[in-house]
Amino acid sequence: MKKLVFFSLIISRFITRYFKKLSSRQRGANFTVVKQNQAKSPALKLKNLQQPLLLFFGGALVLFLIWFFRDNLMPKPVVSEGIIGLYTEDNLPPTVTSLLSRPLVNLNQSGQPVPDLAEKWQSTDEAKLYTLTLKPNLFWNDQTPLKSSDIKFNLEDIQVSYPDDQTIIFKLTDSFNPFPVLLNDPVFKQGSLVGDGLYNVSSIEKNKSVITKMVLMPANKNSNLPEINIRFYPDEQTAKTSFALGEINSLLGVSDTGDLVDQPAILINQVQIYNKLVAIFYNTKDPILSDKNLRKALNCVAPNVTDEERIQSPIPKTSWAFSDETKGCIDDLAQAKSYFAKVQNGKDSTITLVTTPNLSAVGEQVVTAWKSLGMNTVLRVESGIPQNFQALLIAQTVPKDPDQYALWHSTQTTTNLSQLKSDRIDKDLEDGRKTTDNQVRKDRYADFQKLLIEDPPATFLYFDKMNIVYRQNIANQLKKVINYQIYEE
Repeated sequence: MKKLVFFSLIISRFITRYFKKLSSRQRGANFTVVKQNQAKSPALKLKNLQQPLLLFFGGALVLFLIWFFRDNLMPKPVVSEGIIGLYTEDNLPPTVTSLLSRPLVNLNQSGQPVPDLAEKWQSTDEAKLYTLTLKPNLFWNDQTPLKSSDIKFNLEDIQVSYPDDQTIIFKLTDSFNPFPVLLNDPVFKQGSLVGDGLYNVSSIEKNKSVITKMVLMPANKNSNLPEINIRFYPDEQTAKTSFALGEINSLLGVSDTGDLVDQPAILINQVQIYNKLVAIFYNTKDPILSDKNLRKALNCVAPNVTDEERIQSPIPKTSWAFSDETKGCIDDLAQAKSYFAKVQNGKDSTITLVTTPNLSAVGEQVVTAWKSLGMNTVLRVESGIPQNFQALLIAQTVPKDPDQYALWHSTQTTTNLSQLKSDRIDKDLEDGRKTTDNQVRKDRYADFQKLLIEDPPATFLYFDKMNIVYRQNIANQLKKVINYQIYEE
C-alpha cells in the first residue's frame, strides 16, 4: 500500500507540473497566431494531442499499479472462529486439520473408502497386509515433493514400511477389513503442520504446549477464500463470552444456543453429523435392568426428541451397512405396557438415569416418559461418565465404519458401556471385521442391528447435530470454508 501511494504521488506531481508549464506557455503565446499556425502545422496538431495522451497513459499506469498491489489495496476478508477444547499441534480437531491437508483415503456418502491422496490400495494375506500407492506428482504446500516416507502413522500393532517414494506397506497382526477407513485423517509432512490442503498455518500462539490461537492463510494467494483466525477455549461459557465481546464472529460446536437465539444479527445453523450417537445405555448387569422385558418396555416408551430424527440403530441410515429392516416400537405406550406386564422383579424399584449437563433437557423428557409407564425414575446430572450406573444418557462417538466392535463386543470391558454379553453379536462383529466379502459384512451387520432391537442394551434416540453460530455480516465468507471443516452426511 505504501508503495502504491508513493508511485501515485510521483505520477500526480509529474502530471501537475507538466500542465502548469503547458498552461503558462499557452498564456504567453498569441492565441490568434497559434490558431492560424495550427491549421498549417502538423507538428502543432501533434503537440495538442500531448495532453490527452498523457492523461491516458498516466491513468493506465495508475490502474496498473492498483492491479499490481491489489492484495494490499483489498486485503482478504477475515473469518474468526471459536472452537471449544484444549489442543496441541499433535491432536488438532478435524475442523482445523481438514483445512490444512487431505487424507490418503476419503469416504463417499455411504461411508465406503475411496482414494484421495492415494491412487489405489490392495489387501492380501486375508486382509493382514495392505499396499497403498500414492498418486503421482503430489506436492506439499511448501512446494516440496510429497514422498511416502514424509508421512508418519500412529497405528497400534501395525508395522509400516516405505519401499519407495510412492508406496506404503501396512502389516497387521490380524485380519481387519475396515483398515482403509483408518487412513481417513488428513496427513502432514513429518514434524510439521505442512499439508496438502486449502490453507497454510501463518502463525500459532500457545500457552505452553496448548494452542490458544491459529491464523490460517489460503495456500493459493489468488483464491477468493478468506483468512481464518481460530481461537481455542477451555469451555463453552468462555467461548460464548468471547463471542459476545466481539473477539470472534463465529462459534463451532457449541451445545447450548438458548442464550444466543435472540441476539440481533446472529444466525444459527445446524449440521447433521453421524459420528455422535445420543443414546441411553442400560447396565445389563444391574439386578433390575438385567430383565430384557423391562429394557424393551423402557425402549418402547422413550420419547421422540423435538427437532431430532428418531433412530433405532447405532449405524446411520446413510451407511452402506444400514439395515432398513431394523424396526421396533417407538414412543408406543401401549406396546411398552405389554412388555412391562411381563417384568418379574423391580417394578416397584427406582431407576436412576444419569446424564451430562448439555443433555439434561432430554433426560427430563425421558424421565417423564418412563414415569408414564409406571416406573419410578430420578434424573441425576453429572459432568462426567460414572463408573457405575443403571441407565446412562450420553452422546457417544461412533466409528466412521460400521465396525462397532469396541462398543458392543463382550471382551471390550472399558468401552462396552452396557456390559453386553451376546455370543451371537460377538460372532457378527468378529466376522464383520475379518471377512473380505462386503456382502458378508453387510449380512453380519444386519443381523447385529436386528439383535439390538430384540434384546436392547440401549435406546437409540438420535444422531447429534453440530451448531454453528455466526454473525450475519460474515455469512458469505463462512460458507466458503465451513463445508470443508464439517462434513454434512
